[in-house]
Amino acid sequence: MPSAIKKIERILHLQNSEYCEILKLEESKGDAIISKNGKLIQEISGKQEKLLKSVEYLEIERLELISRYFHELANGNEAKSVTLKDIAASLDSESSMGILKLGSDLKSLLLKVKAKQETNSAMLKDNIEYFDILISGLKNSSSLKSGYDRDGKEDDRVINPVLFNQKA
Repeated sequence: MPSAIKKIERILHLQNSEYCEILKLEESKGDAIISKNGKLIQEISGKQEKLLKSVEYLEIERLELISRYFHELANGNEAKSVTLKDIAASLDSESSMGILKLGSDLKSLLLKVKAKQETNSAMLKDNIEYFDILISGLKNSSSLKSGYDRDGKEDDRVINPVLFNQKA
């Protein structure tokens, strides 16, 4: 059992490390949103996806360890239902305190990531609304004016034409 605890502690340390990096990237993404740098936002999002894949593999490894070493704690349920508190209750007090501290640190970090993601999401939504209003205003300022040219033919011209980039 001590080797299983060490493995779970290692996984928790790695997850903490991965989420610290995700938080740093999320902060950088906030700066990119403010500066309206779409390419940087996309690049940061790609890096975050890779880190989240790594976290996913760590989580799978953690569930396998629980299934293997702590199956009695699941009581016929899935390994997902076993919490760190359940595992800590089956350990001595020193090991118990260590694993609960790691879990608490991870939870705190996850809450910071979530808060930063919500802020960034709100900023992105605000930017999109701003550009929608701006584009709508530009579209409304264009009008078609008709008249006749010097040859007597009807001449349609757009006044204040606006060109839009479809990739923007």
